[in-house]
Amino acid sequence: MSYDEIWAGHRMSFAEWLCRYLIDEDMTGPNSAAFYPGPVQMRHLPESAHERPEPWYGPDRGM
Repeated sequence: MSYDEIWAGHRMSFAEWLCRYLIDEDMTGPNSAAFYPGPVQMRHLPESAHERPEPWYGPDRGM
């Protein structure tokens, strides 16, 4: 049985899990970290069919 077939749970809030994932920790399995330099681009969901949301950026990833 390889490690790919084993499920691992992490007891923490989603916010903590997401923060750890974004700062390049292995949170979805061994060697699963994928660090993307630069700030993360986010967008608010549109509230109407004609709305074009402007992107906004999170903090610099050099945490």
